[in-house]
Amino acid sequence: MTNDKPLIQLSLSTWTEDQKFAIGRACAESLTHTAAIFGDEWSNNWWESVLKYLKLSQDDLESRTQPLPDVIQTLSQPKDIRIEVLMDLLALSLETVDKKIMIYDARARRFLLQLQYTLDLYRGDLACVERSVSQQMYYALVENKPEEARTAQEKMDLHAKQSMQDASQKKQIFKWMATGASVIGGGALIALTGGLAAPLLAPLLVGVTGATFFATAGGVALVTSLFGLTGGGLAGWRMHRRMKGIEEFEFKQILNDPDLPPVPALHCTICISGFLLESKDETKTPWEHAFEKTRSNTDIFCLEYETDDLLNLGYSFRKFVRDSAINYAGMEVAKATVLNAFVAAIALPATILKIADVIDNPWQLVMDRSKKAGVVLADILEERVQGNRPCNLVAYSCGCLVIWHCLQELYERGHEGLVDNVVMMGAPISTEESREWHKAAHVVSGRFVNCYTPNDWVLAYVYRLHSFATEIAGLEAVKDVSRIENIQLDLDGHTKYTESIKDIMDQINLE
Repeated sequence: MTNDKPLIQLSLSTWTEDQKFAIGRACAESLTHTAAIFGDEWSNNWWESVLKYLKLSQDDLESRTQPLPDVIQTLSQPKDIRIEVLMDLLALSLETVDKKIMIYDARARRFLLQLQYTLDLYRGDLACVERSVSQQMYYALVENKPEEARTAQEKMDLHAKQSMQDASQKKQIFKWMATGASVIGGGALIALTGGLAAPLLAPLLVGVTGATFFATAGGVALVTSLFGLTGGGLAGWRMHRRMKGIEEFEFKQILNDPDLPPVPALHCTICISGFLLESKDETKTPWEHAFEKTRSNTDIFCLEYETDDLLNLGYSFRKFVRDSAINYAGMEVAKATVLNAFVAAIALPATILKIADVIDNPWQLVMDRSKKAGVVLADILEERVQGNRPCNLVAYSCGCLVIWHCLQELYERGHEGLVDNVVMMGAPISTEESREWHKAAHVVSGRFVNCYTPNDWVLAYVYRLHSFATEIAGLEAVKDVSRIENIQLDLDGHTKYTESIKDIMDQINLE
């Protein structure tokens, strides 16, 4: 179908020279804010891509200075093209590598968010643009003729099978196991009926657009690489044997409507529960509630790892709190003593130490498993099972350890641009080694939020019982690391996190 036209037109050709200069000026302003985070190499490469796209030179821009209020006026009057600018630069950020994979780098998304602020757009406008792109591509696929859809389906199935074979040969631990048709059929079906197409990306794909795009192996490869649809992505990933000391590790997706195929988003979020109080359903239920209004903006996956151990830890927490209240008459005095940052474990109240066994072993076991799970998560992100798209990591309690060790691994392996935002609540992590926090922040492109409450006496007790560290992220702010946002919570204890996640996430208000 050589007469196909892009269903989502880019706007570059309609902009005047003045508008292009204004866009260049806005991009330069945005880069001054993000370059300090991402460094010169990525920032310079991105700046060169923007200048090339706008057909401008550095000298051109330097010869025409323009105050930011004038920039906004140029781009909003008489016609407001600011959303068009976001759309075009989003398309530009979806870079292709060897015409085989497509990448939406987390650093590019952070830049686009900064550009949203620079252009004085509304909060959430970028998320709307991202959602619009996914939805319009979805409808482009649905409207394809049946015979063309069948052809594309066959090639997607073939590509998915080949990709799984290649992945298995490359690294045996990353073997996707199909359950019935849920991976080959289901994963590819999502790609066909709920995912990415060419229209927006036409200028980047050498003119291969419209329905013909879906019938090409190259188009299928780009689709599956961006959204992580090969093998069913995170939801299709299965650990086929014990690996790195972990027996259970899998993802469950939270869907808007389980009866409909999900429209893949340009962004995903991995949520990790750090203990379970009542049932294994708590790996999902707190997050379903927390993200009920934002599910259309991001694909949400819940990590389930070593759930028997997490459930045992939750039971131990509850028993410890109950027994402490029963057996220690001066409970408030005990709490005050435990929460004193200068009190070592040996100085803790004897009655509290006496009932330590109920929580000691479960805590140490989950701490160990969480560290190992973090390494596995780093492997998965490195393999881009989640797709070539920005990924949020959100957790409470020991789930924060999974994130922490994942970030440390990504830093050691030199991987940037994978992780967008990070939120840790009640993290059992020392704040005394600022160098480790700098390393973790280095691989986070977006916001890095540490939520804490100084009233968490359970965390204070169990952590100080096994560590000489007295400063803990779940109890106080992380100091001397400018990238870390510290939010003090009005929360009465460690076991209250599961019921407070929605309120906390609403307060953080991630984009």
